[in-house]
Amino acid sequence: MTTATESFAQEDELHPAPTLQPDAVIPLRVVGVAHGILFLAAGPKYRELLKQTAVEPATPLLVDGRRHGMLIRMDASRDEPLLVLQMDPRATFRNGAYQARLRLPMQRSATKPYAVDSVEPAPRARHAAPH
Repeated sequence: MTTATESFAQEDELHPAPTLQPDAVIPLRVVGVAHGILFLAAGPKYRELLKQTAVEPATPLLVDGRRHGMLIRMDASRDEPLLVLQMDPRATFRNGAYQARLRLPMQRSATKPYAVDSVEPAPRARHAAPH
């Protein structure tokens, strides 16, 4: 007779966890902002990865390490996948490139192998000439 823990261990061996690159990020660009809603699009080459990615509750929009909103929806069925974020009313919109940072899902019973960890402004290129 096997115990529940042994069953889970055997199940994990049969279905190995997907491997996710450390600091896996998806570049995003602003396609619109209105009434506190920020719309970000990913390129078509990220469509399949985003189809395998879940949006878990309270996924933050982080700016300078502070929460400026949260991811409320993701539509990966489009040619250019779309992420929809609700901005904090006190947050100031920042135009420019953003990125979605991925991680493994928190819930053991998750139906998708990846989850969005956070959305944040993309780091600026270090080699850019100063103005």
